[in-house]
Amino acid sequence: MARANNVKALIFDVFGTVVDWRASIKKGIQNIIPKKLTEEELESFAVEWRSGYSEYLKTFNDGNIIWKKIDEVHLSKLKEILINRNLIDLLDNKKINQLNLLWHKLDPWSDSVEGLSLLKKNYSIGTLSNGNFSLLLNMSKFSKLSWDFIFSGDIFKNYKPNENVYKEACKFLDLDYNEVALVAAHENDLLAAKKVGLKTFYVERKDEFRIYDEPTHLHEFDIVAKNFLDLNNKI
Repeated sequence: MARANNVKALIFDVFGTVVDWRASIKKGIQNIIPKKLTEEELESFAVEWRSGYSEYLKTFNDGNIIWKKIDEVHLSKLKEILINRNLIDLLDNKKINQLNLLWHKLDPWSDSVEGLSLLKKNYSIGTLSNGNFSLLLNMSKFSKLSWDFIFSGDIFKNYKPNENVYKEACKFLDLDYNEVALVAAHENDLLAAKKVGLKTFYVERKDEFRIYDEPTHLHEFDIVAKNFLDLNNKI
């Protein structure tokens, strides 16, 4: 495909694009917390926990808070949720830390492992995630994700969608912006990368969202794919 010409490296958003954070976190919560939670309670717990990351990111990118590792952000929000839901007394510190490490052990989407292996044959592949390095490293081993490299938030001390994250990733790879493609399931991430000059490959992940809103910017992306196997066929 002409719009993928010259691309030498693929950098991947991870949470929601490569791994199914929602189902993984819900399953992990129920396995660790010694109290039976309803599906609705598990869903709201997982979504609220994830929202802590989104809230922190917005505040940081607005310049109103200091940089923190995502592990620290997750832990702070977790403790708040446990207190508010009267669950904190059921868990010792070891169990709380075990809960927080669930983000290191997220299951991949069904096409992720095979799709990455196929894409890796022709491109250098790696993460461009706001997660911290140890989180992404542990996740890659747990989920058998065959990255050539890992770019994380703590490498850049910055977070997407700040344009410097995309620029610095290309600099590390010693590639021009148009030789690198971002693969993601989130339009805001792709639009930020496109503004810098990267190629943009959208992958549909409807199951990441409880209520799926049809994307409105698909026509702006270089490739639109159903999953990683479809992306491999289209690239």
